Amino acid sequence: MKIPAVRILDTDGNFLAEIDTYTSLYLKRSWQGVGEFQLVAPANAPGVSELKLYRYIMLDNDGHRAGIIRSLQYSEDERGAVVSVNGVTLNGLAAQRITVPSNDAYNGGYDNIPSLSAEVTTPEPVAAETILKTYAARHMAQPEDSTRLIPMTVIPDQERGMKTVWMSRYERLDTVLQKAAEYCDMGWEIYLDEAGGLCFDIIPGTDHSASQSENNPVLFSLDFESIKSLDHSQDLSSYLNLGYAAGAGEGHDRTVMKVTNEQTEPTAFTRFETFLDCGDLAIVESDTAMSLTEEGKHQLKEFEKQESLTAVVAPESSFSYGVDWALGDLVTIISRQGASLDTRVTEVAERYESTQMGIDVTFGTAPLHLGRVIQSLKNIPR
Repeated sequence: MKIPAVRILDTDGNFLAEIDTYTSLYLKRSWQGVGEFQLVAPANAPGVSELKLYRYIMLDNDGHRAGIIRSLQYSEDERGAVVSVNGVTLNGLAAQRITVPSNDAYNGGYDNIPSLSAEVTTPEPVAAETILKTYAARHMAQPEDSTRLIPMTVIPDQERGMKTVWMSRYERLDTVLQKAAEYCDMGWEIYLDEAGGLCFDIIPGTDHSASQSENNPVLFSLDFESIKSLDHSQDLSSYLNLGYAAGAGEGHDRTVMKVTNEQTEPTAFTRFETFLDCGDLAIVESDTAMSLTEEGKHQLKEFEKQESLTAVVAPESSFSYGVDWALGDLVTIISRQGASLDTRVTEVAERYESTQMGIDVTFGTAPLHLGRVIQSLKNIPR
């Protein structure tokens, strides 16, 4: 691993300074959400004076490893003065906007994708990429209200990913993008191009698992010395898998439907029920794709089992971050007991300090692989 320089830019993309001397640097990127960073440096180090709120930091010349400063702290003691800077990755810009619905008579006060109109009352489901980029355009890059504009280029839509419909109403945009991305097994990011301009694009991820032959496989294993440690956790404390989705009507006349994202309806001890308020949506038979069933399933995705796989990548790993694998890729983890697990790289955290450096990886599992991965983990002898 090479210790990166930290470049500072203003929101117009103009280069201001570069910091080569710092005490520590931490950057965590998220495939489907908002990451974070922290930079600690001597107050008198060259370039540190340019660290100000709203400005961008970028590692080397990599616009994908960038963030925006949200807080600054200056402190001093007998050892000298230190500046601590905290912020979020550029995906955090989406947290500054909410999904304001259009004021028309066709969408029922919701921000729908696809939008309903006099001509379109039964819209066809669209690709995950279309959903993510439409929301980014509506509320950041090309909003109807020009005061909401965040200058940004939305990369042209290639209509990739699973097809569905989505609806929102006055929710934080980053939350909506994360929900849709998780539901569709798709990633997204805001990054800086070579000119310092903001861009929005998806991260579909490349399949580097051992079960395919199109791309070079990437295997994380203690035996292969590509990771130093591996941890797996499971948590049912917030798990809900059967929802009573309530839509149109009032009291006894209100439409309520059972919804689940499981292949079969959960029963007995594996059934965890909840009530889902889906506004005034009608049932699926109402000739609209913006249905009570779809919205209920979307809401239920917020209460899934918490499954976490984390690993510390070995410094001398034969698989290099950014070269052999990247955020959002499918890779394979092989345990010492022989279990083979295909997982997504959902978070990557880089750590640089005076005495050590490292990469911490969080793995999530694509929906189609979930059952096999969890079953494999359960079969590992303890």
